[in-house]
Amino acid sequence: MGKAIRAHLLSPEDIPYVWDKVEPMLARVTEHAEGELTTDDYIEPLSLGEMQLWIAVNDEELHSVMVTQIIPYPQKKILRILAIAGSEFKTLYKFKDMVESFAIRSGCSGLELWGRKGWKKLLPDWKDSYIVYTKDLRTRMQ
Repeated sequence: MGKAIRAHLLSPEDIPYVWDKVEPMLARVTEHAEGELTTDDYIEPLSLGEMQLWIAVNDEELHSVMVTQIIPYPQKKILRILAIAGSEFKTLYKFKDMVESFAIRSGCSGLELWGRKGWKKLLPDWKDSYIVYTKDLRTRMQ
């Protein structure tokens, strides 16, 4: 039987050492996005501490990754979850207390996650405040 899954918040200095394993997992997230970020767009902000990289490992194998960013709105500060990739998200959800504690220690009064409707069933104590609709105008720009 394998060891328990453990989650870690990595320091910015650790990013280069894990990037080769993290990048392919984040690439799967960009397939479902609207083109806001590529995997290369994460490297510098993570390395500078402007974003945070969380990893979950099982028997020293990378299980899941998550990228967060502190967003300073004019009236409050929140921790936004930008990307989650991996498997068995119900298991990963066990680490919510760790993420919430980090947000509180960082002065954030809430969490945000922009994601597909399927996240609602995994986040029963979250309010789905609004839906983001998008329209691609690139064809009109040519």
